[in-house]
Amino acid sequence: MDELEIEKGYANFHRKLNHILRHKDVKGFKAHVAAHPMQAGRLSHCLGLSDELAEIEMYKVILVRSALKDLHYEALEWLKKRGIEPPRIRPKKIARGHIKSSGRKTTGRTGTGP
Repeated sequence: MDELEIEKGYANFHRKLNHILRHKDVKGFKAHVAAHPMQAGRLSHCLGLSDELAEIEMYKVILVRSALKDLHYEALEWLKKRGIEPPRIRPKKIARGHIKSSGRKTTGRTGTGP
């Protein structure tokens, strides 16, 4: 299996996972993770959980996935309503010299020049 096939596998896994999470289908969530243990990584721990506990993990996953940003408030409220501490969301690291939305490269210095 070459690198491109591996990358496609991960992309397909995450695309399908987002779809399942949008429907809040705990059985589908567990089945998808079980069917793709390599791509699931740390999510594999959900397989040994009851559906009730896996549902909690599912809402936590929704909360940390940027592709599901529109569901974050709902997931946060769902967890809070049940007295469950939401996961801490780590801020994304911004590398020095990244491209800003204007298309200009930043330098980490003040001023306008590169």
